[in-house]
Amino acid sequence: MVSFTNIAGILSIVSSAFAATATTCNPISSSNCNPDPALATDITEYFTSNSSNFDVKSTPTGVDLSDDGLKLTLNKRFDNPILKSNFYIMYGRVEVHLKAAKGKGIVSSFYLQSDDLDEIDIEWLGGDDTQFQSNYFSKGDTTTYDRGEYHSTSGAPQDDYNNYTINWTEDQIVWYYNGNAVRTLKSDNDEGYPQTPSYIMIGIWAGGDSSNAPGTIEWAGGSTDYNDAPFSMYINKLLISDYSTGSEYSYGDQSGDASSIKAKNGEVNGRESKADITAADKTTEYDGDDSSSSSSSSSSSSSSSSSSSSSSSSSSSSSSPSSSSSSSSSSSSPSSSSDSSSSSSSSASSSKPSSSSKSESSSKSDSSSKSDSSDSSSGSSSSDSSSSSDSSNSSGSSGSSGSSGSSDSSSSSKSSTPSSVQSSNNASSSAFKSSILAVIASYFLALII
Repeated sequence: MVSFTNIAGILSIVSSAFAATATTCNPISSSNCNPDPALATDITEYFTSNSSNFDVKSTPTGVDLSDDGLKLTLNKRFDNPILKSNFYIMYGRVEVHLKAAKGKGIVSSFYLQSDDLDEIDIEWLGGDDTQFQSNYFSKGDTTTYDRGEYHSTSGAPQDDYNNYTINWTEDQIVWYYNGNAVRTLKSDNDEGYPQTPSYIMIGIWAGGDSSNAPGTIEWAGGSTDYNDAPFSMYINKLLISDYSTGSEYSYGDQSGDASSIKAKNGEVNGRESKADITAADKTTEYDGDDSSSSSSSSSSSSSSSSSSSSSSSSSSSSSSPSSSSSSSSSSSSPSSSSDSSSSSSSSASSSKPSSSSKSESSSKSDSSSKSDSSDSSSGSSSSDSSSSSDSSNSSGSSGSSGSSGSSDSSSSSKSSTPSSVQSSNNASSSAFKSSILAVIASYFLALII
């Protein structure tokens, strides 16, 4: 017999799934997608109050802003707190000072995702106090789960704030831990390369929820015990630099190639040399040699340069400590303390559950490790994913905040697979939706009878 609680859970998941597919526009499959609002400047967020740069996409009761910064809390089953930026960057740098959530099966996520499902991830497992994970996806391709890597930490990521940085250019992506480069992905690698305008997702979800696939639960570190709730992750500083200028980014064709991206009243890569880089040293790029973990760079504070684009009004505002950013394009950010206590990235790659073992929408699934020649560095990681769709998909593969069959989970769930898969591969047709609705209707009719 199906309980009313379970029925409500099923309905909420189905509702989220349809919301995701209904609001998502993938530029590869459609030529009528709206342009993406560009950041086109540098901003610093302290999350001490409501931000004009980020929107709450799921479980608002789990989002807390205070003088200490942002706290995302999973209080009970089906919670999946998520924040999503209301701007996009086209190449750039993001630096987050974050303390991961504790808890078996709990996943803290931070990632970039594009409308055509390019993805750059960082994730932390609540039961793993020795490392964090990096991952990436290109166009939602989940034919393999060998892109993830694990990176050793100098202490438990759940005990202290650490500086995690992603520097994304047209030639390579470099992941940093406390100022030290731990992984470099070259743009010419064999498994694709993220190269389209991306928004930022932050979230927490239960990969160990019983509704997830066995492989997902195993990857997340085991089953989540909600008696141990609440589970919370924290961010006290986030610095973002967009390397391009303009008021909005659009796709010139359906190739999904960087060469097709147009910057209105601006230029792709128009401000890479002008961006305010205050933390991770761009010269410490990881060259694939685990023994050469460079020291963290000094963090001097500086005011951000404003977008060179005449129309930088579209979200080119920077948020200062109060996070109430106005539309002025300059932001003053305190020095980012990129701690020099970084530990070398572990080359132990992890084996993530296979795609067949991952649950469709609420899981965060696999990513078996792989040490790519151009990507060689440390172990493997889970993937984040949130389709470019808004609210429901906000957890993106994570979703960064993916989620245990949570009501926001279906599309916001973050699975080790890119959000493209989580949001039904972002390609559900109306016919498919109709058939699903028919199945659901038949199911509930049977229950009533």
